[in-house]
Amino acid sequence: MFRVTLLLIGALASPCIVAADDPSTFVRFVEEPTSTCVSRDGVQILVRNAHPSRTLRVWLDRYHMGVGTGDRSRSDLKPGAEPEPLGCSRSLTGPQEWRLVRATFVD
Repeated sequence: MFRVTLLLIGALASPCIVAADDPSTFVRFVEEPTSTCVSRDGVQILVRNAHPSRTLRVWLDRYHMGVGTGDRSRSDLKPGAEPEPLGCSRSLTGPQEWRLVRATFVD
């Protein structure tokens, strides 16, 4: 009975361990009102690393009006650094967004 209980506890704890090792869980998109973006009825979109000690390398795809633009960016995000600006949530012609493609730990 004791062995079965330990196996069950291990199985339940396992997804938490996997999530802690998944770099994408530490990628955060941030919004800030900036004059150019606000004039377009939008906000500036930034990306940052929420991990306390590890650097992230992220690949992002840009979408304009729901359609991929073919623009893929790659950035190294240091822990505790200022968020990296990506652009406005609206262009002159419509909404745009960035989607995470991949994230890895650099170190």
